[in-house]
Amino acid sequence: MTDQTDSPRSRKRALRRRMVASILELAPEERLRQEQVLIERCPTLPGFAEASSVLLYFPAFPEEIDTRPLFDVVRTMGGQAIYPRVDPVEKRLRLFEVVSIAEDLTPGTLGILEPAGHCREVEPGEIDWVLVPGLAFDERRFRLGRGAGHYDRLLPRVPATSPKWAIALEPQIVAALPSEPHDIPVDGVLTPSRVIE
Repeated sequence: MTDQTDSPRSRKRALRRRMVASILELAPEERLRQEQVLIERCPTLPGFAEASSVLLYFPAFPEEIDTRPLFDVVRTMGGQAIYPRVDPVEKRLRLFEVVSIAEDLTPGTLGILEPAGHCREVEPGEIDWVLVPGLAFDERRFRLGRGAGHYDRLLPRVPATSPKWAIALEPQIVAALPSEPHDIPVDGVLTPSRVIE
């Protein structure tokens, strides 16, 4: 009989709890410093400046990096800012262009801000660059998500030539994550101190 407590899935669950705690334990001023460095350096990542459409995400939980300034960065560079909306029926992410933070966002699942119904839908094949969320990343560039599998299903539908990057606070980097066959590494991870490629 297999020990279920040592399966990749159970180890991921335990790691999620630890990662949330370690992020929230960062001193507020240190976390702010790290986030500012990440937002400042993110536009210098490979492919970002040339991308016509950039898939971003809004912070939905206290432990998530405040990515909201990147909306203005993408728009200033002349790009389309694309954001996901959870489709609870099909259990997948649908993508929409957001032109105005004030007018195009509405509370969705769990009160998380999502693109409103009037936003233009975008197919994954149209995305030029992806900012991938995650709770943890390892030296092989594998990511630990929240367990719903939304990005695991979305990323294979984005062109293979479109860069897929993550930004992470220092406590979010671990030596090795438990991985399963469906896990796909990102192209790179930016931390305040280095780039993992």
